[in-house]
Amino acid sequence: MFEYLKGVISYKKLDYAVLDIGGIGYKIFISLRTYEKVNINSEAKFFIFNYIKEDEYKLIGFLEERERNLFEMLLSVKGIGMSLALSIMSSFDCETIRTLILEGDYVTLKNVPKLGEKKAQQIILDLKSKIKKMDFVSIEQALNINVNYEIEDELIMALEGLGYNKKDINKIIDKNKIKSYKNIQEAIKDTLKNLQIK
Repeated sequence: MFEYLKGVISYKKLDYAVLDIGGIGYKIFISLRTYEKVNINSEAKFFIFNYIKEDEYKLIGFLEERERNLFEMLLSVKGIGMSLALSIMSSFDCETIRTLILEGDYVTLKNVPKLGEKKAQQIILDLKSKIKKMDFVSIEQALNINVNYEIEDELIMALEGLGYNKKDINKIIDKNKIKSYKNIQEAIKDTLKNLQIK
């Protein structure tokens, strides 16, 4: 069983990619959205779902762990197999699928090829309560959150160095504005400007 595989994309088609790891090529089935994001001769890391059914064993790859979690949830719905689950994830991103399920929008969901109205309704019925608990923060969002925290920490240290205590600093810092700063230098400059410190 594989948790994830990391290597170089040596070949790709619409429904699978070949990942070269130390001269061994692993055939990994992917969604169309993943196909559009990976490039031949580029490094990639896939979170793997090990699909085992009777005599069939396939590796399904996802660029984000949350995608794999959602795929596994879709497979738990009666009548949804590997191909159909990947088709759903090719048609919509994680956030959209979550929204469609929570809002009960089977009309939009049923437009996925070969899904149909009954299966779309079944997905909503089976997953609506489960999907509420899932965290669908993307990698990009998570990275931005981490950067914001780092900038805030460095800004606090800089202001402490100028003689401010933490209580005053928390009043000075505009936590919402921190999201727009590209780096710590910009954050310090803008904060000092607002304080009219030269």
